[in-house]
Amino acid sequence: MIVNPPTGRKRLSASTVQRKSIPLKAMIRWMAIDGLETFSSIDAAAVERLRGWLLTRPGYGGKPITANTIVNYMVVLKDLYRQRAKLEDAPLIDPLPLETTYEAAGLTPATKGAIPFIPDAIAISLLNIALQWVEEHGPTIVKAENIRREAQEDGLTRGTKRQASDQVRKALHAENLTGPAGEALLGAYAVRHAATHLAEACYIVIAGFVGMRVSEILSMEVGAIEFRAIGETGVEQAYVVARLFKTVDQHGGRLERWIAPEPVVTAVALLEQLSEPFREASGRRELFLVKNTQYGEIVPVTQMHIGWRINDFARHVGVPLHEGKPWPFSTHQFRKTFARFIARKDRSQLLGLAEHYKHASVAMTARGYVGSDFDLHQLIDHESREETATAMGRLLVSDRLAGRMGERIVAGNERFRGRAGEQVRRDYIEFVLKETDLRIHACDYGWCVFQSETSRCGGEVAPSEAGRSPSVCLGCANMVIEARHAPYWRDRRARNEALMPGANPMTAAVLTEAIDQCEYVLNRIGGDDEHI
Repeated sequence: MIVNPPTGRKRLSASTVQRKSIPLKAMIRWMAIDGLETFSSIDAAAVERLRGWLLTRPGYGGKPITANTIVNYMVVLKDLYRQRAKLEDAPLIDPLPLETTYEAAGLTPATKGAIPFIPDAIAISLLNIALQWVEEHGPTIVKAENIRREAQEDGLTRGTKRQASDQVRKALHAENLTGPAGEALLGAYAVRHAATHLAEACYIVIAGFVGMRVSEILSMEVGAIEFRAIGETGVEQAYVVARLFKTVDQHGGRLERWIAPEPVVTAVALLEQLSEPFREASGRRELFLVKNTQYGEIVPVTQMHIGWRINDFARHVGVPLHEGKPWPFSTHQFRKTFARFIARKDRSQLLGLAEHYKHASVAMTARGYVGSDFDLHQLIDHESREETATAMGRLLVSDRLAGRMGERIVAGNERFRGRAGEQVRRDYIEFVLKETDLRIHACDYGWCVFQSETSRCGGEVAPSEAGRSPSVCLGCANMVIEARHAPYWRDRRARNEALMPGANPMTAAVLTEAIDQCEYVLNRIGGDDEHI
């Protein structure tokens, strides 16, 4: 594991190997009890016996052993199998062919709960601030850093460090640049500080809008953005290219591609400029590099280091507190938060971020999409199911819905309403999610209980953004409108009424039809109450 680890895995430190030896010793004791003389005799049935034996062992302080502890044993067992070609004795059959080590330990995405998503208010604040740093202030900070570096290099060739510092200040004063908070970038410390935080903002933008794992982001190298044509239109789509390590047996990981919205393209370009001096000095190609303070070497940023820096950035920019305390950010939280925002059908609460997630969502479902991060797609699908369950729960208890599907729901949902219908409603939602691929999609003016065979917009796997409109959707069998959509329909009615005076007969007929549609919807949902 230190010299020749499984392909795609990083070498382990001696201390990590020592920790892995503890479950290995316990596993060997179990093998003796179970009558197994070799690792090669461990098969799927033996894994079940090992799992049962572990559950009988007391954990720390005499408490029952936790699923997370069982994970440690499953990881060792899986690694033995992965290293089988290098060992004289190892499991010859994958002991966990259909499960991850977490699933084998009894942990699932729904139960392990170790990595929460970032609360909406916190995530939206952090991402918006990081976007501002990247899009509005990034070029200024990079310019200041280049001035600082060039002036320092020039000063050192001419004299002492003190003279170089004087030259840096003189060069920065001549430009008189300001940072994101309006602070003057007039000294080397202020500029380096801003450049460090800009790199952190770039990481947050990439993690928040792409959904890559931390190992994948930190593996990014210069030239990480590529463009490919999508579908029959030939429209070019930007992708981030990096190495996928997890779930891959290929040595050094496998090159993979992820959809890159425009802010991510900008972030990568800024990182290339910020890391250029480090890359030139070290011969390395990574975008996240740092100078080791102990040995003075230029090395890649570690996962622990970037995790600490994200929290430092959040403190620096004043991200709101969560329940009175700073939210403890971890690098893993961004992937799940990305999946939630991509899967979210109603993105109105995401404010300025909504368009970026809409773009990524459309691109990921388009023909010609080349990404194959299947774990990410599964995570998005899980979040989409949760979103659909929430929407279904609300629609099944409503007695005021518009749209053809909405009218059908109201006509048949009486048994789901009230406290008496709670269990029936939960059972029905569980059945729908388990036995069908039904998904509910949102737009500004309603919900689409999507079924391709009855879709008027022409969508095949989801509503077509190009083909849908209020008039089209009102005539579609998939449409549901509830009271929360009333402001849209009131505003549409008012806009059309304002155009009526002076309209010619043909235009007036079109406007009248639109107004009648609004009246129908608002009457059905009780939407003329301005408090709705």
